[in-house]
Amino acid sequence: MAFARSMSVVIPAYNEAGNLEGAVHDTVHALRTFDDFEVIIVDDGSTDGTGEVADRLASTMPRVKAIHHRPNRGFAASYQTGLKHATMAFFTFVPGDHEVAAESVEEIFNAVGSADVVVPYHGTPWNRTWHRRLLTWICTTQINVLFGYNLKYFQGPAVYPTELARVLPIGTTGFFFATEMLLNALMMGYSCVEVPLVHHERSYGHSKAVKPGNIVDAQITILRLWWSLRIRGERVARPGSGNGDHSLLSPGASPSNGL
Repeated sequence: MAFARSMSVVIPAYNEAGNLEGAVHDTVHALRTFDDFEVIIVDDGSTDGTGEVADRLASTMPRVKAIHHRPNRGFAASYQTGLKHATMAFFTFVPGDHEVAAESVEEIFNAVGSADVVVPYHGTPWNRTWHRRLLTWICTTQINVLFGYNLKYFQGPAVYPTELARVLPIGTTGFFFATEMLLNALMMGYSCVEVPLVHHERSYGHSKAVKPGNIVDAQITILRLWWSLRIRGERVARPGSGNGDHSLLSPGASPSNGL
């Protein structure tokens, strides 16, 4: 059976009118080698003209569509909206803030198929503000110690087989849903490969990630996951588990474990 190289990419955008177009163009360019793809912009109740930019891009660029939330629902909800509408074999997100360099988007996408899950991490941490680096180090260290892993980052735009992404639980409405999904996938035994990404600070607006509420949500989520996954041993059922297949890669794809 041929390896299906098709991907759905959701681009969540909340008040990213000055950044969205660059993020979309970088994403479409990186997907040019895929057999098929779609880009789903989710305007999450923006008030700065992001919705108009999304509609313009969708009307002028093939395979790009725009969906609008009213009112703002949060990053996790935007991700889930994109996942609900996804029709391709693989699924991921690219932030609408255009903080991931174009070459990194391409490198992440090129790694699809080398393991069950592609796990990006910050390859240039010095490009981020000191407080974001500190928070990342604290959370990553906590997770590695509590779960026995040695990953460099748990919050990146991981690429999943779409059918796997759809069964991974999302119990938080905040930014930390990405960590929740990844930990569940790893605890289910799926392989991963880590890929560095180049980060550059946004040219428009300000980051919504570093807020007191998000920091509290991160700590609550880490402890909740440690209790449910490590202490209680809870697992969700693998997609297609009834046929005994323990990998979502097509035959011939060679998994590589980044742990």
